[in-house]
Amino acid sequence: MNMKLSVSIPDQDVEFLDQYGVEQGINSRSAVLLQAIRLLRISQLGPAYAEAWSEWSLSGDEELWDTTSGDGVE
Repeated sequence: MNMKLSVSIPDQDVEFLDQYGVEQGINSRSAVLLQAIRLLRISQLGPAYAEAWSEWSLSGDEELWDTTSGDGVE
């Protein structure tokens, strides 16, 4: 489902969107904004993975996995 959205942004930012679209072969402002949103989402993955890794390490599961995923070299 798509939702129509109206935003007010400075002329300078609109010019940037247009120029970026031309440079990247993206044919609409909406598509450029969607790309920006995807990049914002991706930028949030690093901290989320770090937090998950930390939780996993503290849970004690790390030791269990070491016994099953190790290469046998000590």
